[in-house]
Amino acid sequence: MKNLKKFMAAAFIMLVPLNVSAKEKEVKTGFMSNVRELKEISDIMDIIQENFVGDKKLDKTILMQGAVKGMIETLDDPHSNYFSKEGMEDLEGKIKGEYSGVGMIIRKSSGEPVMVELLIEGTPAFRAGIRPKDKLISIDGNQTYNMDLEEASKLLKGKSGTTVKVQIYKESEKKTKDIVLKRETIKLENVSSKMLNNKVGYIKLTQFGDDVNVQVAKSLEKLQADGMRGLIFDLRNNPGGRIDQAIKIGSMFIKEGVIVSERTKDGKETINMREGKYYGDFPLVILINEGSASASEIVAGAVRDYKRGLLVGEKSFGKGSVQVLLPLPDGDGIKLTIAKYYTPKGENIHGKGINPDIVIEEDEDYLFYDGLVTNIDEKEQAESKKRILNDVVGKEEAEKLAKRQDKQLQQAEAAIDSMLKERDSKK
Repeated sequence: MKNLKKFMAAAFIMLVPLNVSAKEKEVKTGFMSNVRELKEISDIMDIIQENFVGDKKLDKTILMQGAVKGMIETLDDPHSNYFSKEGMEDLEGKIKGEYSGVGMIIRKSSGEPVMVELLIEGTPAFRAGIRPKDKLISIDGNQTYNMDLEEASKLLKGKSGTTVKVQIYKESEKKTKDIVLKRETIKLENVSSKMLNNKVGYIKLTQFGDDVNVQVAKSLEKLQADGMRGLIFDLRNNPGGRIDQAIKIGSMFIKEGVIVSERTKDGKETINMREGKYYGDFPLVILINEGSASASEIVAGAVRDYKRGLLVGEKSFGKGSVQVLLPLPDGDGIKLTIAKYYTPKGENIHGKGINPDIVIEEDEDYLFYDGLVTNIDEKEQAESKKRILNDVVGKEEAEKLAKRQDKQLQQAEAAIDSMLKERDSKK
């Protein structure tokens, strides 16, 4: 446990090396004490190889992978998973910020259909209206109830430009629908920023990837140079990422104190204090929704506990655990929950989420309009959306949709304006 902090990361992306060296004492208390269990596994593998009659070709590698997968599945933890070599390679692609797929992060519980845990904003799945907690009943005609996570993930991914058909059950609508998604190369643009008016700055963070704190810091410095007096920090649909990035970014808004603490199985606690540059006590609003998870909730939780700003939107996802991704010698690996995290006031939000100070429900029609086209110039974006809507819903309905507004963002702006007026009145 001595160096465990180095390996801690949230579930979305984090690759760490596995230390395969062991001291003599560790060998005695680890491997040697489990000789009987290891021999039983070896004996069972021999029995299967010698006696199993079936079409599938087996070898000890396949059987061992099955044994490891079975051990992970017995944990009944949707955030702990086994990955084959191919699955690990896919994760490496995500770490680099680019992969081909539909933009869904999924989880699987035994006997249940695959569930959409989180989405990457602007991706095919997001644009199609798929949302967190939707259930994938089938993928290309394959029922997902008895499917493992890796198999489901493999079916959803594929060459850019190809399609995949999913049957979705939406709990909110109590009905299923078939959706055809066109896979594309997903480039993870983590940070975007702009001035909304001459006083209010806006930063959107889509995930807590490698060194994203540097991008956020640059955005903050530019906004402050442009005259920013208040900030809206948008963490909606941000599935999380690296804990170290959450600590560094949270520290930009928190002047002193604990950002987050982690507790392992044996009760050892790691307390993460704020670090780095503090950017001032300007009015702050954090936008969250049910797609805000993990590292997003660390930042939101710290801002809430210290009363540093307001939270606006909808209740967050509720993921208060920490995972480590451990590569194994054959190229496969496991992702294992190894700690719970706690907000500065000592709350673990796992399964509960964080409630905003101001609740504003998302406008589904606006989300549909806003998600049609992304990652291009704003003027081009508006024209492209208009053309697509005319084709899909007709001119009259397209004009109605184009007038929809981001109600959550509007409320955030109003909150910043109110805080600035109150602050100015005291001068």
